[in-house]
Amino acid sequence: MQTKERLLSYFPKVEIDVDYDMPKGLTGLYERDTEIPHGNIVIDGRLNYYLQNGILAEELGHHATSYGDITHYKGKRFNLDSARQEVRARRYGVKLIMPLERLIECYKSGHWGDMYAICLHLEIDRTYFKDAIEDYKKQFGAYVKYDGYLIEFEPLNIEEV
Repeated sequence: MQTKERLLSYFPKVEIDVDYDMPKGLTGLYERDTEIPHGNIVIDGRLNYYLQNGILAEELGHHATSYGDITHYKGKRFNLDSARQEVRARRYGVKLIMPLERLIECYKSGHWGDMYAICLHLEIDRTYFKDAIEDYKKQFGAYVKYDGYLIEFEPLNIEEV
């Protein structure tokens, strides 16, 4: 099962649209209104498959964790609650697309040590991968023990314990 299919299987009622005319700088958007009670995600169709997967994961994070208009999470009209919801949605998306189990899976299948191979296996963009690892460092520190493995985030390494 491809990553996009796996992500969508968690939320089968959420509608997905691909828009080839998204405004510049807007890669994805989550909407919930009375006409679409289960939500609608719009993704920029000009982006490649790997970028779209990361955006889809984050927008599904918004579906699961956000409420109201949170467009003011940065800039002049900064709103702290919106910023918190944005971080929560991104973390949720990372856990959907790249949970620690998937990192261990990469290690077991021999994809470990080459970021390009890891990203191909996970079907995500390298920038998304780097950002996800940075977020894991913020959550766990330099390493985490998980399911019989020691996962180090800097330098990136996995060992069986």
